[in-house]
Amino acid sequence: LTVREFDLLKLFLHSPRQVLTRRMILDRVWGSDFYGSENNVEVYVGYLRSKLGSRGPDLIQTVRGVGYRLSA
Repeated sequence: LTVREFDLLKLFLHSPRQVLTRRMILDRVWGSDFYGSENNVEVYVGYLRSKLGSRGPDLIQTVRGVGYRLSA
């Protein structure tokens, strides 16, 4: 994993089953002074899911219109 992917995974592991908004993820992983797009979160979640293998999409669930959560 890259450093960013690892930080993202660590955030999910510290917040299991909690829905994290894209903005929350950006603030906690990229930093509150980051002014990029929330699309960065979607891209990195995709990278992380693919590296987690076939269970990736089941582990990191999309909460439509809100963000993501790590499933049980």
